[in-house]
Amino acid sequence: MTARYTLKPQQKTEHRVEPIHPVKIDPATKAAFDALARSQGLSSRAALAQLITLHVQLRQPFEPRTRRPWRINAAPDRTTYDAALPAVKVSPEDGMALLIDANRAGIRMTEAVRQLVVRCVQAGS
Repeated sequence: MTARYTLKPQQKTEHRVEPIHPVKIDPATKAAFDALARSQGLSSRAALAQLITLHVQLRQPFEPRTRRPWRINAAPDRTTYDAALPAVKVSPEDGMALLIDANRAGIRMTEAVRQLVVRCVQAGS
């Protein structure tokens, strides 16, 4: 039997990526992070991806999450997470390192990204 001349879809040669989902954060920190990113000529998405990659190199441990009081015991100036950081795509190695470091601190990846952004804003101020 002879081979047939059939067309096949083009193979994708994209690199594998790990999606980091949107993270809720307080509006003041998001505004400060966006301003810092713009001052460096970056979008928020690019700055966040760069920040996660930088964490993989530095590997500073995360803080365990402290429970915030709510209802009757809540402070009147309690920060609410009304803003959101954009979703980003990083390499699987960077995503796994972030997840491992978050698990070591006993926090979720969203809290780890939140702490990274707060560290960046504090260092940029």
